[in-house]
Amino acid sequence: MDWLQISFQIEKSQADLISEVLTGLGSLSITYSDTLDDAIYEPPVGQTPLWDNITVNALFSTDVNQEDIKASIFEICNVNALTSFILKDRVWEDECKKDFHSMKFGENLWVCPSWESQAELPSDAIIINMDPGLAFGTGSHQTTSLCLEYLDNNPPKNIDVIDFGCGTGILAIAAAKLGASRVLAIDNDPQAIISSKDNVINNQCESIIKTIHSKNEIDFEGCDLLIANILTNPLIKLAPTFAALVNPDGELLLSGILKKQVDRVVGCYSEYFTNLEVSNIDEWYRVTGTRTA
Repeated sequence: MDWLQISFQIEKSQADLISEVLTGLGSLSITYSDTLDDAIYEPPVGQTPLWDNITVNALFSTDVNQEDIKASIFEICNVNALTSFILKDRVWEDECKKDFHSMKFGENLWVCPSWESQAELPSDAIIINMDPGLAFGTGSHQTTSLCLEYLDNNPPKNIDVIDFGCGTGILAIAAAKLGASRVLAIDNDPQAIISSKDNVINNQCESIIKTIHSKNEIDFEGCDLLIANILTNPLIKLAPTFAALVNPDGELLLSGILKKQVDRVVGCYSEYFTNLEVSNIDEWYRVTGTRTA
């Protein structure tokens, strides 16, 4: 089935009205995107922020009266200009496959989707089987890349690992495949728990990795490596908790930190960890350290 897409620009204050009007006109889908590429990295708790300048894309059935819909948008929504075109139906799963390919991290670690052959990968490749899904973490984002590269360079052989905020479970799986004895994967998102468990099974790591919701009791007495690829505010809030979970001389791996936030994170964790080191890919930073004895 093909679709009529109508697009136009608005200010943030118009968003609620626009949503009501488009729904009333029979729109089947309404999406907002940033007109000026002004990224929102970390929304306040309990809020769903919007950009100041928004591009609206609304989908309609092709049998609607296009001119009536356009006239209504102009009249009610104070829109200066809009564009419309027919969006051809496609197999959207195949569209996703075009943009997601096997990726290498460090020297030996690879993340591979199910639709690509692994026959030409190096014989010593350590492969994580991972398709993109609803939970965060497939290796394509800089924050995940920073963690995967660290794990490849510092294999957690024969140690206990906690992956706090596990998302898809990609970092927990990497730790398991790089030799960890036990891995506890934790998240507060039910979708992430489902995704992580599925990916753990798909990678034959269920004997090493246990995935739990963050509200459940952690059954590790202590870990030798704690990974947290989340965001700065929760990282700072959880610093005492993380310090209590990491064994003396154990390692810490934090990611999801922007350049302007690095000093806050380092200052907070310096109370509990030494040898704090900072690395980055583009605007995203990683902090590592050693738990004081």
